[in-house]
Amino acid sequence: MDKFSGSEEDFEVYPPKRDSVTNFKTTLDNLRIALSAADLKSHSREGEAVNDTLIRLALNSSANASVLFRKNDSAEETKINAWLSIIDERAKTYLMRGNVGRFSGLSEESLRNIADISLQPELIATLPDILARYHGVILVVEPGFRSMKMDGCVYNLPQGTPVVGISVRYNRYDNFWFTLMHELAHINLHYDRLNNPILDDLESGSEADVEIEANIVAKDSLVSRQHWRLIWGFRDKVDLMVDACRKAGVHPAIAAGMIRYQSKNYALYPDLIKVMDVRRAFGFSDD
Repeated sequence: MDKFSGSEEDFEVYPPKRDSVTNFKTTLDNLRIALSAADLKSHSREGEAVNDTLIRLALNSSANASVLFRKNDSAEETKINAWLSIIDERAKTYLMRGNVGRFSGLSEESLRNIADISLQPELIATLPDILARYHGVILVVEPGFRSMKMDGCVYNLPQGTPVVGISVRYNRYDNFWFTLMHELAHINLHYDRLNNPILDDLESGSEADVEIEANIVAKDSLVSRQHWRLIWGFRDKVDLMVDACRKAGVHPAIAAGMIRYQSKNYALYPDLIKVMDVRRAFGFSDD
């Protein structure tokens, strides 16, 4: 899948109202401070000058700020809002191309069926088409800006289509899949709350009910509780753990990631988690 390069006129030439102009200028100044030239270059379209990328991000961020984004002038919030503007731009373009089915809910059975795709790493780049066509969900994979503390987001477009954004914060197969299932779990559980985006930093250990609920459903979708107990019990015996994964229909890299997270021992299974370069699979460099 190639890095996104849209041909549509998908941002305003210049903000039309005085308040919009002020907001645009403030956003532009914040982006100049928060984003390095390398940040801008890594998120530019093919043939787009760095300064044009900056203006595009400022236009999209300022235009959407009242609906989609949080008002905050910190560098971290500026990066997140700029990233969200890219997610929103790509999601709307994808929708306009007519490749998205009607969303009619996302059941736990559907979540398990989606999770089963993780057993075939070579299919990872087909996930946006699968989710759009069969589930009415738009998936946008867009690497975050450097040092941006965000794994994913989920929200509804005005007509009700859910959008999932994944930043590939950690370029690992297990992290990608848990983030995806966590965001899809929000759709399953919290669809009515998604007119405002849910932004997920999965390292934060949030104790909010919505995050705890999404974590539980995501984990149960990837591996049943019965099988997890067996896999966890074999965590010190790699061969037995891998065999338990095979019998449970769980990719061992995903189980390894869960064990590493639950045990807080990230030195475990260095070979198991090296399945693929996720960023490259979606058409991005791994810089």
